[in-house]
Amino acid sequence: PIYLSGFSLGTNVVIKCLGELGEDALSLYNVRGAAVGAAPFDNKLNNLRIDSPGFNKEVYGRNFLKSMKRKAKEKLDQQCDGDPNTDLFDYGRAMSAETIAEYENAYICKVYGFDDNIDYYERTSCKYFLPGVAVPLYIVNAEDDPFFDPSCFPIEEGVDGGGKAPIKMVRTKHGGHLGNLFHQRREGESRPQTSWMPTELARFVGHVHAIGQ
Repeated sequence: PIYLSGFSLGTNVVIKCLGELGEDALSLYNVRGAAVGAAPFDNKLNNLRIDSPGFNKEVYGRNFLKSMKRKAKEKLDQQCDGDPNTDLFDYGRAMSAETIAEYENAYICKVYGFDDNIDYYERTSCKYFLPGVAVPLYIVNAEDDPFFDPSCFPIEEGVDGGGKAPIKMVRTKHGGHLGNLFHQRREGESRPQTSWMPTELARFVGHVHAIGQ
């Protein structure tokens, strides 16, 4: 049996994959379930949150944008012979982008064939794929995650909201963006204790596996 896990954008990939596969996840690929953290349900809303003036944009947005620009430079060197006039994407606009949306229009949308950043969000945000999920899925988010719009938590798609998909969603009051994922070593310990989220996700996977035996 195969169980999937992911975090943040990796979570988006897992949910989108399961939603697209539907029952084929189990019947063709033996995927029995998934447990994920920090699901970015609606990236259109999330982008507005992180690109809006204020702390999020100045701290998180700018650092994220710097890392994205490094990826564009790597792509240029590896696949475009370092040519800034490449037709693959708009290198100049990508490197001069002041917001994540500007960068996505110049790079992501060009490389992967989306009309614009809105088209990209609407075709890939994982909330649209939740109804198609056919294997047990556990999602853990934090209400104070600075990257995600708190108004979007589609509990109605899960078992606790009357949805048909076998999805369990939990949103903790605190945790930030994967802050409850990392291990912390206490004084005198040779190995760090496992933090809450990995333990919780593993508990769910163990429960699903035991039922399936």
